[in-house]
Amino acid sequence: MKLFGSGARAGAGGERQAELEALFTAIDRAQAVAEFGLDGSVLNANDNFLGLLGYSLAEVRGRSRTMFLRPEDAQGEANKALWRKLEAGEPVVDLFLHVGRGGQEVWLRASYCPVLGPNGRPSKVVQLAADVTRWAKANAQSDAERHRTEEEQTEVLTSLGDALKRLADGDVTSRIDRAFTGQYEEIRANFNAAADSLREAMGAIGASAHGIRSGAAEIANASDDLSRRTEQQAASLEETAAALDELTETVRRSAEGAKRASNHATGAREDAARSGQVMRDAVTAMGEIEHGASKISQIIGVIDEIAFQTNLLALNAGVEAARAGDAGKGFAVVAQEVRALAQRSAEAAKEIKALISASSDQVGRGVRLVGDAGSALDGIVAKVAEIDGLISEISISAQEQATGLNEVNAAVNQMDQVTQQNAAMVEEATAAAANLRSESAELARLVARFSAGQHHDSSRPELADPARHAPGPNPVAKARARVSAFARSGGAQPAVKDEWEEF
Repeated sequence: MKLFGSGARAGAGGERQAELEALFTAIDRAQAVAEFGLDGSVLNANDNFLGLLGYSLAEVRGRSRTMFLRPEDAQGEANKALWRKLEAGEPVVDLFLHVGRGGQEVWLRASYCPVLGPNGRPSKVVQLAADVTRWAKANAQSDAERHRTEEEQTEVLTSLGDALKRLADGDVTSRIDRAFTGQYEEIRANFNAAADSLREAMGAIGASAHGIRSGAAEIANASDDLSRRTEQQAASLEETAAALDELTETVRRSAEGAKRASNHATGAREDAARSGQVMRDAVTAMGEIEHGASKISQIIGVIDEIAFQTNLLALNAGVEAARAGDAGKGFAVVAQEVRALAQRSAEAAKEIKALISASSDQVGRGVRLVGDAGSALDGIVAKVAEIDGLISEISISAQEQATGLNEVNAAVNQMDQVTQQNAAMVEEATAAAANLRSESAELARLVARFSAGQHHDSSRPELADPARHAPGPNPVAKARARVSAFARSGGAQPAVKDEWEEF
């Protein structure tokens, strides 16, 4: 049916009326529209409204709008407050639940608009609504789901709170046995796993606390024994330092003597080297003399050859002079004299050659003797150089030994100081061990507050057997005795090296 009436009016308002008619038609097609009197009775309703609720206009006209409400809503304060606002001329926009035929629930997002009369007061109420049932049901379902989730959360928080309270009271065996739903089951599993881990940890801590107490007692006894041994070691190191001072002085004197011997050996080596150089120069001179004699012998040979050739020429000249007869007598006399002179020259050359040969033999023998003497001197120089090297090495070794003993002495003195410091630290460690024993007892008491389903003996542990920490042989004292014996003997015990390595 057509709401708000129909028909066109003539006159100036005809166009405006047509425009309003079109507007009302559009609203009528899109909205669920109903008209109510101020007493709440149904005056009119369009097809959209009637179709949503399942009624016809004849069935609802003149009846109260409360027929579309649940009884509790009809008599509720919200409905009364709504109608008071409308009577006062105030429009209301909200979400309303309507009940259709057969109890079907329909949710409408409605605007209740009072229609003012000529006197400016409301004469009726027009309802413009849209169907939001699907959205409302979905929202209601969401609310139900949220409510269910809140109940689950409350249950989870309650169970978790109870378990945490038991855990806070020291009961680490607390568990959540009741299964949770959905993602909360993982929380329960994690809590139980954490409780199990805590229970195991507390059990292990309890066992460790018991072990710590026993260990603290052991440490205290060991610290006492270590203190006594440290005092003995300090005294032994002090005596060892004195013995090392004596040994250092002995080695220092040996090093100085070796250094002086090295200086003398160096001088002897230099003298032998100079003698060897002189002998080598003599050998060179003798060789030059021998070479000169050889050259003289060669020159004499040349003179002898010249005398022979002269004699031969003189002989030929005599023969030619004899052929010449009287004319060659003078020339024959000269040739005879030249021949005689050549013969004497040859004889003199032979004698000189014999002397030169004998001199060469003597020079050669002298050269051999000088060479032998030079070789002997070279051997002496080499031996002296070797002796000098050995003495130098002995001197260097003695210096290194002296330096090493000085360093050892300094190290022993430092060890003495460190040992004294260690003695003080051992006293502090003994006090700390006693404190540790007290703290471990307190730890055991605190752990005993937790019920982990395990039991440890919290009684005081027995002290360690003192015989286990009895002082044994002192290696420092043994080494000190060997060092003192070495110092008194002047360093003539080569077997000390192995003993020091053992120390």
